[in-house]
Amino acid sequence: MALLEALQNEVGDNLRAVATYEEKEWEIIYEREDIEAKPRIFEKIHRELILEGMGTEYLEEVFGVGDLNCTMHSFEEAMCFHFVRGSLQGVFISIEPDAMVPLEEFVTICKESEIEPPR
Repeated sequence: MALLEALQNEVGDNLRAVATYEEKEWEIIYEREDIEAKPRIFEKIHRELILEGMGTEYLEEVFGVGDLNCTMHSFEEAMCFHFVRGSLQGVFISIEPDAMVPLEEFVTICKESEIEPPR
């Protein structure tokens, strides 16, 4: 199943945004109307995701508990997840902070669902 469809089935209206990125570009594949952000904000987030992704191997080595699935940042207005999907590429997902999602199922969906090709 495609990532966006799987997330909408799992999270419903609690889904805020979904973006994919590579080293030099990013694409918002979903953004809920009430939280539309300006492109410069996503430029900053993109830079942060690239830097965070570069530290994946280090974190896996330090913690010694297997491959890193994702990182999560919990804010007052959103929970943001970063899934590294290869060298300098990955997926960014934002959901409502009070969303009740089974974490293991959510992580599996985000790791294993197909990413839609750019439109």
